[in-house]
Amino acid sequence: MITFLSKIIKLNNLHVIGVIKKDNDESYHVLTVKKKGSKIDIVNTVSFDSFEKIAKNIDLKIPVLLVIDGKGILNKEINFSNENDVTWYKNIDFDSIYYTSLMGTNSNFISFCRKNIVQEITEKFLKKGFQVADIYIGSFLSGLLNTALKKDTITSNDIILQFENGKLSGFSKQTEPVKTADYTIGKETISSNFLPLYGSIVHFFIQPKEVSKTKNETLNTEEIIYKKAFNVFGIAMLAGFLVSLLTSYLLIQYYGSKNAELNLQSVYSNQSYQLILDLEKQKENKQKLLQETGFLSSKFLSFYSYEIIKQIPSDISLTNLNIIPVNQEIKATKKISFDAKTIIIKGETFNESSFNNWMEKLKKMEWLKNFEIISFKKDKKNKSQFEIKITIKDV
Repeated sequence: MITFLSKIIKLNNLHVIGVIKKDNDESYHVLTVKKKGSKIDIVNTVSFDSFEKIAKNIDLKIPVLLVIDGKGILNKEINFSNENDVTWYKNIDFDSIYYTSLMGTNSNFISFCRKNIVQEITEKFLKKGFQVADIYIGSFLSGLLNTALKKDTITSNDIILQFENGKLSGFSKQTEPVKTADYTIGKETISSNFLPLYGSIVHFFIQPKEVSKTKNETLNTEEIIYKKAFNVFGIAMLAGFLVSLLTSYLLIQYYGSKNAELNLQSVYSNQSYQLILDLEKQKENKQKLLQETGFLSSKFLSFYSYEIIKQIPSDISLTNLNIIPVNQEIKATKKISFDAKTIIIKGETFNESSFNNWMEKLKKMEWLKNFEIISFKKDKKNKSQFEIKITIKDV
């Protein structure tokens, strides 16, 4: 888990601060880099002459590597073929020193100092809020860059490194005044003062086997990694949450509007459906009414009038011809009731035989089902008054 998180943090910017101790003060070189995949880009290089200035001008959110050099730092070549060097190395109390070493062709090149020097500098940075991820000592780590520089000698702070077949073979200390040099790494040009800082970056990201160093147990590197990872994941989760919230809001608005449209359509559909039911009911009532009145017959009412009238003899006169009469008096508050398939004929005549002949002709009508003489009487003038009820066939 730590390895995974450390890969995340190393994708971000990183400050490497070179602390150069002098007699009574310190100077600071700051190299800011950004790692993208396997490529390390230099973001900025800047120098400060006081700790107050560096504390004010450096982004404290970015983790820091400290590279300590100058007064109090000793540089030594340990040739393991030399008995004296081997004896000296065996007698080192690693619990009392802080060191960084680089294995060369036949020797181990080590830079070291007392632990209290490192503790003093580290505490000063930590109190100001710097996130110190690791600490390096001396300038030998510039030797890791010789593969890219391909030079026999390299100036690294106040020492000169010598190489044989690409491996560090020796070093010498510069005499006063110390000279600086510029080197090109890829597309970047970097000063010799910043070269050991770049070398510590290479070790921090790649961890080559030829480098060994003191592991500072007091540095809470895991906390820095988790904090950085939390920031990365936290921002990603927050952004994801906000995107999800915005998406949810937009979807709610979209589906809310669609739901409102569907509800409106449903209301209109219900109203339309109810209207259809009402119309069907009205249709049924009207059809029932027409059925009761006989208006649904295939023959018009005028047909029956014509058939009856054309058969009437000249000596018979009609006083009333009522086709499908009402059964009772029409009132506004009551339903009209018709006597369906019925025709009432009233009239008068002086010739009874003519009336009888007319009755015989009516019987022969195809549409006539039955007829009934309701009344037949004579008045004082010997005129016969009659009323006939005719029943029509279902057609």
